[in-house]
Amino acid sequence: MKKGNLFLVASVVFILLAVALVAILDRTSPGSQTSDVRARAGTQYTLKLVGVVAAVDEAQGKLEVTNLQFAPESRSGDAKDLGNWLVTPPAGFNFASVSFGMRVTIAVDSKTFQVTKHELTAVSLVPAQ
Repeated sequence: MKKGNLFLVASVVFILLAVALVAILDRTSPGSQTSDVRARAGTQYTLKLVGVVAAVDEAQGKLEVTNLQFAPESRSGDAKDLGNWLVTPPAGFNFASVSFGMRVTIAVDSKTFQVTKHELTAVSLVPAQ
């Protein structure tokens, strides 16, 4: 009988320890943040880039942009030239609105920013001011 009672007491102690551990972990969860998750999720794009149109290929639906760099609001510090990039403009984009040598501002969904290929898909593409 002593083994049975010992087993019962040990089980109750382990259950109480588990409940206490869950309560402590729940109170100090690392995921608790002060910013609103909905506000961060509502941001469609976070990257803005500026560059100069080097080529317009309406047949392929792409633009080549040189001297691409992060816009001032998307970087900290000095601007760095990221080189030449192939940009897919948004659906319904009017290719007549851009021409060779024009400076453009490109808003990018960060998921489409392919660094290894130097390609990106623009959410918006407008002449820079």
